[in-house]
Amino acid sequence: MRKLILLLTAFSFLFACLFAVPQASMAVPKWGHPEFGPGWVPDAKDEVKDENEATDEEVDEGDQGPAWARDEHPGLKGLRRAYENVVRNGASPVAQEVLRRLIEARSVTEEIYGLEETTGDDETLEAVVGDEEVRETLVQEARRIRAEIRQQFREEKAWAWALKKVGQALYKLGDPTAAEEALVEAAGIAREDQAVYEALDEIYARAQGTEMPVFIKGKKMQFDVPPRIVNGRTLVPLRKAAETLGGTVAWDAANRQVVLSRGTQVIVLGVGKSTATVDGQEVELDVPAVIVNGRVLVPLRFVSEALGAQVDYYPSSSMVVVY
Repeated sequence: MRKLILLLTAFSFLFACLFAVPQASMAVPKWGHPEFGPGWVPDAKDEVKDENEATDEEVDEGDQGPAWARDEHPGLKGLRRAYENVVRNGASPVAQEVLRRLIEARSVTEEIYGLEETTGDDETLEAVVGDEEVRETLVQEARRIRAEIRQQFREEKAWAWALKKVGQALYKLGDPTAAEEALVEAAGIAREDQAVYEALDEIYARAQGTEMPVFIKGKKMQFDVPPRIVNGRTLVPLRKAAETLGGTVAWDAANRQVVLSRGTQVIVLGVGKSTATVDGQEVELDVPAVIVNGRVLVPLRFVSEALGAQVDYYPSSSMVVVY
């Protein structure tokens, strides 16, 4: 019996040594480990992780930057690869610096400012656009940022700012399609931002398309019958324009006229007639309403201003903006 007790005691001591020593080694005092003496440090394999210890993902973002700016950053590999290539090839130091700053950016905001600075300086932009790999990398990064804007910013004002900056950068980097998409989205939020419409005007003017862009209350209009210019006036299908401005339209077939109502306001336009009535008052028209493919087209400026809206015209692209 005594031998059995001694064996159990020895086994318990051995078991305690096997598991207690590595745990004690986690916190080595300055004077050394009590078992192994001064200068002893544990091997990595001997370390036991505390379940309550914060993981890398749980560390305050202020210490390492947000998750998107660390290794999880979806565009980081592309930026690093482009940077390594331009350094190896001895490319423009300016292009190298642009990529380095974007790699080191710790937030979406910093990266947007980096894109703005890059495309806002003629010398820097020329160096970047001159290297196709760098240009394409920046385009892809700008597209990625645009897709994440609503997740990264909480307020609509910040969304509009970010979309505008990214759209302007994309255009200068040679991607007008993605630039237009970002700027149109920005216009839908910041409906009266002149810089957004000026950038869109430049895009549409350079595209030289047959489309006549029309924005009403920040929305880019899609008409089933295209707008047209007659004697310097832009005519658009009334119903869709009026509904976007908060009105309703009725067709008076007997008198061949349309009646536009919004609240207590009533505007009547006769097809082919050079006058209209606004709340019972007769008003001269520069261009009469016409019917095209079953749609009544009316002077957009007249109708908009009669409803109290402001109208801006951009001659470079023939774009009309109604606020």
